Amino acid sequence: MRVTVGDLVRIPHLRLDLFAGGGGLDRPVSWAHASDLDSVRDWLAGGELLIRNGRTLPPLGADQAELLRNLADVGASGLVVGEDPQTPALCDELAAAAEDCGIPLLVAPYSVGFAAISRAVADANSRDDAARVGQVERVYAAVRDALGGVPAESPVARLSRELGCRLLLLDAASAHPVDPSAPEPPPELRAAVRAAVRACEGKIPGVLRLPSADSGTSLAVEVPAEEPTLLVVEGLPSASSDTSLLHHLATVAAVEVARHAMALEHQRRVHGELLAHLLDARTDAPTARHELEAAGLEPSACVLVAAQHGDEPGRRDLHLTLGRRRIPHLLLSREPLLLALLPDDPDVLTTVRNKLGPAVLLGVGNALGVPDRLPTAHKEAMWALNLAATSEDRIARYGDDSAHTVLRSIDEARVVVDRVLGPLLAYDAAHRTDLVGSLDAFLHCRRSWQRTAAALNVHKQTVMYRMQRVEQLTGRTLATTGDLAELWIALQARELLGGPARTEGPGSHFRGAFRGASI
Repeated sequence: MRVTVGDLVRIPHLRLDLFAGGGGLDRPVSWAHASDLDSVRDWLAGGELLIRNGRTLPPLGADQAELLRNLADVGASGLVVGEDPQTPALCDELAAAAEDCGIPLLVAPYSVGFAAISRAVADANSRDDAARVGQVERVYAAVRDALGGVPAESPVARLSRELGCRLLLLDAASAHPVDPSAPEPPPELRAAVRAAVRACEGKIPGVLRLPSADSGTSLAVEVPAEEPTLLVVEGLPSASSDTSLLHHLATVAAVEVARHAMALEHQRRVHGELLAHLLDARTDAPTARHELEAAGLEPSACVLVAAQHGDEPGRRDLHLTLGRRRIPHLLLSREPLLLALLPDDPDVLTTVRNKLGPAVLLGVGNALGVPDRLPTAHKEAMWALNLAATSEDRIARYGDDSAHTVLRSIDEARVVVDRVLGPLLAYDAAHRTDLVGSLDAFLHCRRSWQRTAAALNVHKQTVMYRMQRVEQLTGRTLATTGDLAELWIALQARELLGGPARTEGPGSHFRGAFRGASI
């Protein structure tokens, strides 16, 4: 049986005086915790005796009373104020709060060290050490068995049974179970988890308290994992609810999280191969539709997204984020791009952008419709990705009226390329020259013979000769504004269609993303 607050008051050498709250002297004390934090409630699991320096006590009575009520809310056993020369007066509001809440308020003289109080609690509770060690042994036995093979039940489920409580392993952001096969928690608990995580802005404290209809208050602790994860504990016996046991349980939960992450990684690889086959038209339509529906994707309600410049950790763990949030997806990395087939939902795109970081560029194709349209959807996404580089919010959708371009579709761009650049492309193919590349360099160098020659590493006369051939073959004059505009738009259309890109000169930092795609 644990020591009570009254037992500590009766220990002569501690010299603890009861100031108020005598109705709570029979409260058991699991541990003595010294802290001057204003938010100390976030680090208590219940049953602790809080010891605080008097000089850090709020001077106002209302604030002192609020401190005590916060301790009552988390089930603390009592409050010890260590007197020193700078301790403010203990106000009547504080005494009234102690009486109302039944929380003993004790005063320790300046000459008694906090270590003496902590030692007294530890010595008095030594008889409970064996029970606590037995609990920890059961915790790590579950870890050992899980690592030794495939257990009949998960470590978290096993400990729920052995400790006589309910343990839930939840994604911190969505409050869905980490295990997709696990039942969903009650809606009110999910809402409480999301609200608590938002309230602390994602920085999980030592212990989160969540209201629960069944058990009054549930405790939650963070689990070490790539994605923010919580272990929620409901109905843990009061004799076991200390922070050390909770964090031992979190260690066990981390093993289970790692196993689920391995399963999602395997799924990512399988789905990546499927997307590669679909993009390369290596799967027939009926099989493709069956595979997509098996992955949870309805072709008529999903889009292909091309992403570039995302954060590397975000790219690596995006499948975990999507899987945790029950968002069906196919992901494929084709450097420097990440391709994703996703539900056509603005919230899904927001999730992807948040995970990949503020620097990411996103190009979104039209709704897929049918599986065999994926090669075309790929070109649409690449088109939109190029437009995203000039968009203020770094995202563009194929056919979006907000895209600043005179070319409205792939078909229109192809017509422009064939009509304006067709003779040059044919000549280059027949003579193994690169008049199109030379024209692109000339226009990017602002029609400077000298700068173009330097960019192409040729003599200035060579550049002049090539531009004469361009004029002859296209029937357009480089000194005429209208002809220049046509040539420039045709070059932009060719890049949007995935034509070969320049590797140096103005604007070349982005075009490399499209190298290797076919028109």
